[in-house]
Amino acid sequence: MGIFQRSLALAGLNCLENETLELSIALVGEDEIQKLNSQYRKKDSATDVLSFCEYESTKALCEKKQIIDGQFIFIGELILCPTYIERNADEDGESMEFAITYITAHGILHLLGFEHSKKMFAFQKQVAENLVTSKNKK
Repeated sequence: MGIFQRSLALAGLNCLENETLELSIALVGEDEIQKLNSQYRKKDSATDVLSFCEYESTKALCEKKQIIDGQFIFIGELILCPTYIERNADEDGESMEFAITYITAHGILHLLGFEHSKKMFAFQKQVAENLVTSKNKK
């Protein structure tokens, strides 16, 4: 099971069982993610990930799913900045593999309707720890 499947399993969205989900992922540099962050979030700084959700909430995602049953469901787009993620990983003493897994899970959970919470952060940490055999230390 990969990052997406583990994040989805932890999210516990029974409404999406046996459905084909799709998302897109783009990797960009710090200048580009800063522009996007400024444009869409009014924060003039680089960041690790931006999540552009197709649905406003988990409830909306589940309801839309019922409308297009049998087709893939596009849940949104993640924009990741590997250089930003790597710098933070170095500062935190984490491997790049752990950091990128952790941040990708974070973005996926946003696409599934999660907002920042202890539960969300615990889920993304669990995904990263389960997938990265070297854990988080270099």
